[in-house]
Amino acid sequence: MKVCFINTPISAEFTDPIEFSDSHIRNESCWPQLGILSLAAVTEGLGSSVAIYDSNRDFFRFADVVGKAKLREFAEFAAQQIAAIDADIYGFASICSVYPLTLRIAGMVKAARAESVVLVGGPQASVVAEATLKAFPSVDFILRGETEHSFPVFLEELSGQRGFEKVPGLVYRNPFGVQRNPDAAPIADLDVLPLPAYHLTGELRGATTAALELGRGCPFSCTFCSTNDFFRRKFRLRSPQRVLEDMCVIEAEYGITDFDLTHDMFTVDAKRVRAFCQYMIDSTKGYSWACSARTDCVDEEMIELMAAAGCRGIFFGVEAGSQEVQKIIDKHLDVERAHEVIDICGRVGVRSTVSLITGFPEERWEDLGGTVKVFMHSARVPHSHPQLNLLAPLANTPVHLKHRDEMTLEELCSDMSHQARRQNPEDIELIRKYRDIFPNFYLLPTPHLDRALLLELREFLLMAEDRFRWLLGAVDQATTGILDVFVDWINYRKSVYPGAIGPDVRRYYQMPTFRDDFLAFLKTHDVSEDPKVIALADFYKRLGLSSSPEMCLASRAVELADGRPIDSRDIPIRKYSSRIVELNTDLEGVIDAVKHRRPYYDAHEKKRFYVVSQTEIHEHPGYEVSNYMATVLQLCDGQLTIAQIMEKLQAKILVNPRTAATQVYEALLGKARSEELIAIYRTASEAEESQPGGESMPEYSEMSAAASRQNQSSIQLI
Repeated sequence: MKVCFINTPISAEFTDPIEFSDSHIRNESCWPQLGILSLAAVTEGLGSSVAIYDSNRDFFRFADVVGKAKLREFAEFAAQQIAAIDADIYGFASICSVYPLTLRIAGMVKAARAESVVLVGGPQASVVAEATLKAFPSVDFILRGETEHSFPVFLEELSGQRGFEKVPGLVYRNPFGVQRNPDAAPIADLDVLPLPAYHLTGELRGATTAALELGRGCPFSCTFCSTNDFFRRKFRLRSPQRVLEDMCVIEAEYGITDFDLTHDMFTVDAKRVRAFCQYMIDSTKGYSWACSARTDCVDEEMIELMAAAGCRGIFFGVEAGSQEVQKIIDKHLDVERAHEVIDICGRVGVRSTVSLITGFPEERWEDLGGTVKVFMHSARVPHSHPQLNLLAPLANTPVHLKHRDEMTLEELCSDMSHQARRQNPEDIELIRKYRDIFPNFYLLPTPHLDRALLLELREFLLMAEDRFRWLLGAVDQATTGILDVFVDWINYRKSVYPGAIGPDVRRYYQMPTFRDDFLAFLKTHDVSEDPKVIALADFYKRLGLSSSPEMCLASRAVELADGRPIDSRDIPIRKYSSRIVELNTDLEGVIDAVKHRRPYYDAHEKKRFYVVSQTEIHEHPGYEVSNYMATVLQLCDGQLTIAQIMEKLQAKILVNPRTAATQVYEALLGKARSEELIAIYRTASEAEESQPGGESMPEYSEMSAAASRQNQSSIQLI
């Protein structure tokens, strides 16, 4: 039997050009989806022909060709591509945020391939299975929950006696209407499952990280979470031996040694966590990995052990910064303990992602203040990244069932699952018609809080943390808190960008003008007198005025490896899209003061130069360099060859005696390269034309030696 699996088109959530052009969004959206890959591997093992349609990569290809104006036509395009794949079964994955789009595509595929079976599975379809079959006749079957054991039974019955009542977890139609079979039993031994079928997508080719399942099931019952409806509450982990075996296979095939280990609650069983970590340490493989945990299920000793075993990151679902809300949502975390765990991760050097939610119906202003406090605590800890989401009523969760009659629909209601800046009209029609199938697009009542304020607070905090994290922390520490400052900021924002609501507010915060407006706002606020705020506002203003290197030449060139001879026609380019910023304050000192909530006073104001890496600006905004090195790096903008840089340096850095100038300039370039501040590129044509004996700079090793000799000589820089 021929089966085509279709992964969830999560990329279609990003319909704004700013979003779908972002390389980070593209990479994250196109990550392999483990549910589909696991089921595909099982199906291949049965001898069936299997194909996977990559809806996410096709979405970005489609967006690049048609542009923003025709993105609403993607459903038709995707359906044509899927229908062109010859299959007996088209199996669609599902999640809540793009379930309307998934069902529209499925309907078009069914219309084009009426003789084939349309099957839907995944988290969203599992919790609204009967309602979906009643509303969408194009869907033939829905298979709920974990399907690696039930799907083979379904295939057997589909090709045989069609005794569908024998298939656990299946929802289907018969002459008596829609029928729901009992749930499939959770898969007790996850080690029996094959390695996900990564080879069917090719997504790991050239990747640096691979997703790998660590376990399933969560023993907790948070009122807003739908995990228990899919994996049930039976907590299971794969054995360390099997996880390591899969890691080794992936390394051998793809060269990947970094893994995202997926499981909602890895650290619930401390004994098994320690056993896993010790096994990883004893293996001496040196793999790195990230996982999820609760802040009440880890301590410093465990985090240190995890770090020693290769853990580089932990995702914590803290959700609320109020003990009252923690109780209401049945999470029961100690907020102060959450702060301590974030600090521990920072000290140990493990990255932490801190997920928070606002918009609970019972939430009050003081509760929101506590949640923002957790956000800001994370924002000032190195290697920590806070998230803030707006509550979405996920189907059939306790919070949805309690408030289902109070839900309202507005544009850009929630971001618990990312929604496009403007929803597709065809999707909106379905969302309005079937509110119990698509409740996550609706608003829950927030009688104690202004919904528009919550929407804007989320955009403000996320964009401010991303663009000027340390300034945000300084403002928070210099006032009664960033939430109070935000209220003042709202009034200012309305004066410079009036009339914006919903999607337009999000767009505003994505634009560069937000940073400029906020810096202007600070000058009008009492906080403008604080030394940390003054220093960091100046830094971010100058950073905005500086320029990144131009990489268009590098795109047509190859980077030279260390040790290769360097030609005068080669092009040095600053690495990591870094910028050079000149300041009169100690940038590292003021950021250290923000990290540790200390006063800041610079007793030695002087001119300083910093290399600011765009890829490391969160953890380490700037590295101080000498004014001579800054001069050299400024010229390494991707537009000049080494020969042109050497010529310009003659007017910028005077050397005595003049005969030593070339040696000094070579030494500075060599030092910049040895410290990985620049990379050297050579165009393909010049690489072909380069002949032995031609004009060249000293080799990299010689340049480093020249730098050493220069430091010991009597040469003077003027």
